[in-house]
Amino acid sequence: MLYKKTTLLTLFITGCTVIANGQNMSNPYSIYELGDIDFRKYNRTSGMGHTGIAVQSNTSFVDNNPAAITSLIKSVYLVNVAATGKSVTYKGDPIGLDNSNSKDFWIKRFTLALKLNNFWASGIGFRQFSNLNYKFSGDKSIEGSNQTVTTLYEGDGGLHEYFWTNAFAAGKKKRLSFGVKSSIIAGGLNHSEIIADASLPNSFTTKIQDYVGKLRFEGGVLYKTPISQKWDVAIGATYTPPTDITSERTVTVLEGSTEVNVNEFTGNKVFHLPTTYGLGIALTKNQKTTYALDYVHEDWASFKVKETGWQLINSNRISAGANFSQFNYSKNGVVEKRSFQVGSFFNQSYLQIRNKPIYEYGVTAGIGGILGQGLLYNVALEGGSRGTTQQKLIKENYVQLTLSFTYRDLLYTKGRKYD
Repeated sequence: MLYKKTTLLTLFITGCTVIANGQNMSNPYSIYELGDIDFRKYNRTSGMGHTGIAVQSNTSFVDNNPAAITSLIKSVYLVNVAATGKSVTYKGDPIGLDNSNSKDFWIKRFTLALKLNNFWASGIGFRQFSNLNYKFSGDKSIEGSNQTVTTLYEGDGGLHEYFWTNAFAAGKKKRLSFGVKSSIIAGGLNHSEIIADASLPNSFTTKIQDYVGKLRFEGGVLYKTPISQKWDVAIGATYTPPTDITSERTVTVLEGSTEVNVNEFTGNKVFHLPTTYGLGIALTKNQKTTYALDYVHEDWASFKVKETGWQLINSNRISAGANFSQFNYSKNGVVEKRSFQVGSFFNQSYLQIRNKPIYEYGVTAGIGGILGQGLLYNVALEGGSRGTTQQKLIKENYVQLTLSFTYRDLLYTKGRKYD
């Protein structure tokens, strides 16, 4: 029996493929549970500190709250794709000159949305839900002896969310909206341990793979009303019930290049996603200037997941942002000719490692506008920091650029337009 005593020694760029896009990244905190879960929506609120539970848009698919999409223009469909590039600098005792930074690129989401009539809007799409990508080396000692062997630990994979959102506006003035997002969370998580020491005749590789697929629901409500001739106020709320995700776990063992066991089913492992609720408020002046504030709570602590050196704790996030718009009029209705966003956020992660909570904070700025007939763009720049150098942990300082493109056009059917 081997006793594992791991010291994080190296962290460097690895490669993987997600949605047919090459990645070069290292994510040290993705080793835990379902990987590094991303709270960002990657829509036009990216420049607002990702603030949008009470924010609506008639030109973009803003779905921070499933109920918000009722503001879309009837008979105009939207096709949106968003991508992100990120540069990270690492700090901490385990970090050296050869592993102090990384760069990566993802396709984050794709959506297709349409308002079908005066009260019903619908959208489908997928987005990256979590990412697993780490690589580090350590020493493994053999019980009963003083011998240690060099061991490499690495992980790759992640989960995606495939969703269908439906929202309905109620009342004569359509001020109250309800929405439900139905999702399938699916993907694979791969963890490998590679013993490749000079004292051994062959390397030994153990790869654990978890395959998951689970249905999940999120509900939302939003109420918007004028409070003066110039100002409107919107209040939104979201709720997601807890979800247990059971994986099918297999193990593959290699001695050198010889297969000892291949994809041997070893049972099931249960992962958890918590009860989550969010509250948001937005004030809009003259339909052009919006100020928004969000709070989100995730109840991870109720699962009582605690392992050696780490545990799950409740997550809390607060964000604020503002949007300033200039409008234009076209055959497809009112279109934002130009928009500017600013924002900030603070996020307490669901991880506590060596008795240290993992905090993240960032500031954002964005710009959007029209590229051509029916083609809109949004660009958001984010700078932030996550983690700490205390207790020999790793701190990440990062800069992230998000690009989002939306194509809008009228929907035709049987030779005539909807009206």
